[in-house]
Amino acid sequence: MPGEAKLTPFERITQAVNAQIPLVRAMEAELGRERAHALVRTALDTANRKAVGARGSLLDIPTLAVEFAGFGEGVRYEFETVAKTETMLINHVTHCDYADYMERIGARDLGTLLICDGDFAMADELGLDLTRSKTCMNGDGVCDFCYRVK
Repeated sequence: MPGEAKLTPFERITQAVNAQIPLVRAMEAELGRERAHALVRTALDTANRKAVGARGSLLDIPTLAVEFAGFGEGVRYEFETVAKTETMLINHVTHCDYADYMERIGARDLGTLLICDGDFAMADELGLDLTRSKTCMNGDGVCDFCYRVK
């Protein structure tokens, strides 16, 4: 709509998470945590692949670098680019307001499921391999993103 403000990534993601949390909690109670999380992960990965697939193109490293920085628009999202080539980008996030937000609302235990792990399906759909062994969400103090062009 004309004059309507565009949501930042943080606003868009936290709105979605707020809607998803009660559903995930109900599924956990009914199906158990493991089964509920497996179903949610599959559903979110399908939705994420569809959303990024709508771009109609793969992602190159220069574009990824710009978009990675934009993920923190309007919030405290601190990262350092450790390495960057034409085919690889390694960023270390040292502060993530997404983790802080999930802590504030009492749902940090769902943060990896609802926010962090979606990165893998999106990267794959965009022609990138992603490895990450640590996350701020899990209390590791850093997210160690390593993207490589397939």
